[in-house]
Amino acid sequence: MGTYIVRRLLQMIPVLIGATFLIFAMVFALPGDPLDGKCGERACPPAYAAAFEEKYNLNDPLPVQYFKYVGNLAHGDFGETYNGIKVSDQLKERYPVTVKLGTMAVVIEAILGILAGVLTGIRKGGFLDNLVLIATLVVISIPIFVIGGLAQYFLAVKWGLFPVTVTSGEATFYQLLLPAIVLGSLSVAYVARLTRTNLAENLRSDYVRTAISKGLTKRRAYGLHALRNSLIPVVTFIGFDFGALLGGAIVTESIFNIPGVGNYIFRSIKSRDGASVVGAVTVLVLVYLVVNLIVDLLYGLLDPRISHD
Repeated sequence: MGTYIVRRLLQMIPVLIGATFLIFAMVFALPGDPLDGKCGERACPPAYAAAFEEKYNLNDPLPVQYFKYVGNLAHGDFGETYNGIKVSDQLKERYPVTVKLGTMAVVIEAILGILAGVLTGIRKGGFLDNLVLIATLVVISIPIFVIGGLAQYFLAVKWGLFPVTVTSGEATFYQLLLPAIVLGSLSVAYVARLTRTNLAENLRSDYVRTAISKGLTKRRAYGLHALRNSLIPVVTFIGFDFGALLGGAIVTESIFNIPGVGNYIFRSIKSRDGASVVGAVTVLVLVYLVVNLIVDLLYGLLDPRISHD
């Protein structure tokens, strides 16, 4: 197990370097001039432009810029925005909010999705099964900005059950609850369908029927054998989805005015602020890699036949 973890950690290094280089190259390939608007409606003086380009290494070729950035990154320096603000300070302020939002969304999708999948998988073809299938299909078919807008209007504005937006300051659990439900709604549908399909298939397997014929109760046979094997693809999806929720919360954060990393990345791309985008995405890549490692380790707990030796 220890050797496997070390090997996986070493494999993260080239993945991290490759991902950050691609993001770095794409951001700096965007059209536009970082100096636009820095001096109002007039063009910036040549001395100011030269100093600006020298400070942010804009005169260097792309590979040189990247290696300078990686060198600073190795010392924990994420660089500065074009407004002179440290990217690390911005990330420290925004990432906790997005991580809290993403964690709440993952918990909601795991609990509701697995519960709905288990109930429908055991009673496949019944009324509850058909109801969940129709409901999940409706949720999958509706864009997330429509779900967010409707939830905000009815649950927050009209009925007053939740705050309309996240107020300034630290985002509380109550303020993030409705955005987390909206953010995780699509994933709940996928988790429910995935759990239902895999559980229904495993319940028809020979090893489940054998366990019941040997005297094991249905509850224990379903929970100990069928459900554990059915959760392997579900855990894989949830692990992938956690990273996706952190980076894909731009629409939800915009609707509910959440000061998270999604809005930060969107504004940074619009302003062509490469250091901000690359810094935020670098942390996202690290989260993806760590979560994937945790998911791989969980496979051994769900199915003892899977070995990491």
